[in-house]
Amino acid sequence: MKNKIFHSIYTKFLVTFLGVLFFSSTLTFGVIYWSQLGSILDQIRVELVNQAQAVQNLNHENLSDDAITGLYAQGIVVSRIYDSLDEVGAVLSEDEREKLEKGEIVYLIAYQAHDLPMALGKLTDGYVVSMPNLEKNQIAGFINLQRTTMLVTLLIGSVLIVIAVAMIAKPIKAVSEATKKVADGDFDIRLAVRGKDELAVLARNFNIMTAALSRNDYIHRDFVSNVSHEFKTPIASIKGFGKLLKDPDITEIQRQEYIDIIVDESDRLWKLSANVLKLSELENGVLGLKKEAFALDESIRRVVLLLQEKWEAKNIDLDIQLDEISYKGDQELMAQVIINLLTNAIHHTPINGEIGIDLHATAKEIVIKIVDTGKGITKEDQEKIFDRFYKADQSRSTPGTGLGLTISQRIVSLHSGTITVESALGKGSTFFVRLPQ
Repeated sequence: MKNKIFHSIYTKFLVTFLGVLFFSSTLTFGVIYWSQLGSILDQIRVELVNQAQAVQNLNHENLSDDAITGLYAQGIVVSRIYDSLDEVGAVLSEDEREKLEKGEIVYLIAYQAHDLPMALGKLTDGYVVSMPNLEKNQIAGFINLQRTTMLVTLLIGSVLIVIAVAMIAKPIKAVSEATKKVADGDFDIRLAVRGKDELAVLARNFNIMTAALSRNDYIHRDFVSNVSHEFKTPIASIKGFGKLLKDPDITEIQRQEYIDIIVDESDRLWKLSANVLKLSELENGVLGLKKEAFALDESIRRVVLLLQEKWEAKNIDLDIQLDEISYKGDQELMAQVIINLLTNAIHHTPINGEIGIDLHATAKEIVIKIVDTGKGITKEDQEKIFDRFYKADQSRSTPGTGLGLTISQRIVSLHSGTITVESALGKGSTFFVRLPQ
């Protein structure tokens, strides 16, 4: 426990800040003391010398010693009159004695046991000593004031530092606790972001990290769930026909048929896995939109050419009416929408049928319309065709994974648009993609 407290960031911050405070306060006290003390001593020296000279002048006016000393008994400097130097108790050099006899004022830095300065002057029949008043000692008062100021500064500074360190350490501890939860697999945790300092940036970046981890975790779980649910049929089909191929008695025609089925199911499985992953990425915001201006009509023409082999194989007649329209969005994802819708229309349009592709704009929106001449979709199916893995025709021979329309709807929604269908049995279907201007 002691080791944990000693190594905690709170203790380290506190010890560091208190050490800096004590050092800076001591240094400041020392600088002020030595810089100001000299000035105070100079002022005291002037006052001592002036007062000693004043006493000398009054002595020549035949005032009594008591009267003279009484005049200088209440100030910050007091004067006393002694009969001899022995009573003064000061140790003087020969030069100082000569100056004294000449009537000059002698200034002594230290006097007796008080370690205080004094000014000494000669009178007619004695000596005057001017010294700081111990009751109003400027030097002692200055030192006491400095000590009091230093103690108050240390006390207030220590309290403020304790509060500041607690405020700094609290969000750091919160990040530490949150990282432990992330390590345990909790990616939904978020930190409160307050202010714009470095700790706020740390909390904001932590939230961005956990949000990304949460999306990736959801994609992983969603993908695994979908794989376990939807991949069973093609895998079982591949396994079953693979076992049939081991039978040595099957004909060559049957063998080729089984091989074609396995190839088709493998291709279906590959498309299913790719579409499931893309759908998960779209729904969790992993695939961000790359918005840029592009020619929407040219993008549709390229898709038509890309699928040319499929619609020519069924001898489908295309009626294409495209206005020149520039649109700002994700060109690659919008092309995926057209591919999904046109592929769907080709699959459901009979041989020698017709498909219409129309692109026009109004004042508020851009409309893409794809019309097929297939057998149509029932009212019940129209309400479900945009659900994931749903196929109106549940037969195995119907191509597709049941995700194309779901992916298309999600892409159009990311562009703030809508996708709808109108259909009637025996008359075909019409899909509308509406994008805001």
